[in-house]
Amino acid sequence: MRGREKGFFLILVAAVVAALAAILVQFGVDAQLGTLLSGNFRDEMITRQRAKSVFEGVKVAIETDRWRDPRIIPFISNQFGAEGTCEGEIRDEEGKLPVNQLISSGMEGIEILQRYWELRGGETAPLYALIDWVDVDDQTVYGENEASFYGKLGEIPPNRSLQSIFELPVIPFMKKEIERLRKLKERPISEDLTVWGKGKINLLTANRDVLMALSDGVTPELADRIIIERDLGHIRSMDDFVKVVHVPVRVFEAFQRWGTLRSSAFRVQLRLVYRKVRLGLWAVLLRQGMGIKTLYFREGLWQPA
Repeated sequence: MRGREKGFFLILVAAVVAALAAILVQFGVDAQLGTLLSGNFRDEMITRQRAKSVFEGVKVAIETDRWRDPRIIPFISNQFGAEGTCEGEIRDEEGKLPVNQLISSGMEGIEILQRYWELRGGETAPLYALIDWVDVDDQTVYGENEASFYGKLGEIPPNRSLQSIFELPVIPFMKKEIERLRKLKERPISEDLTVWGKGKINLLTANRDVLMALSDGVTPELADRIIIERDLGHIRSMDDFVKVVHVPVRVFEAFQRWGTLRSSAFRVQLRLVYRKVRLGLWAVLLRQGMGIKTLYFREGLWQPA
């Protein structure tokens, strides 16, 4: 990244100048009111302003496709020269299965979820409950009335899209599935499913199970070959799946239907430490054309005892 840091830093400065200005204003206020404000309050304000600046820099990293570099957040943070530490990650939300779009699309999308469930060794009951939770009708996958079937369990499907993957535990039978994977120390399903994005799956970041779920023609061997070729940088267009990896026609058609090579949705997590102050920031960002839209934002500030 060193060879391109200068150009990226110029873009970064332009993007966060407003945030930096806010920091300078805050420093001026601190200088004048230092005797009236506690040290902890000043530290909190400095931490929050630094978080805002780093957050603006993260947006630039996404706009310029620099988000994949694991050093990008420390690099952005270091440009501000403040003491303390800043860590975090930028994760591609579209390397996952878009659960709402898959269910609403009908049998093709549901079959993708079923393949994924089988690959993870899950039972059908939680999967069917998930489908009934999201779909718009009032009939279960089994053909019974949802209110009578699930009412006995204390939950009636709302027949709406999931608002968050963290809703999964309230879906009937799903807690048992989540606990099963936890006991096996396997990757939770929340890391493979998403409610964010435009319904496309980034074939350059999707894991093995997600790739295999997209088509019954994606064997373990083919999935591994795709991952090897993409990590070597040999896949630059959809046609390269045919020219380089030689995927079967039905696999290529599934990739064209559900796949993309450029993500639009990203989950950001930042962890900042400044003196005794700890701050966590969580956000979901959507890339739209040349701009970035914030879909979700939350921060939490605390001071250790």
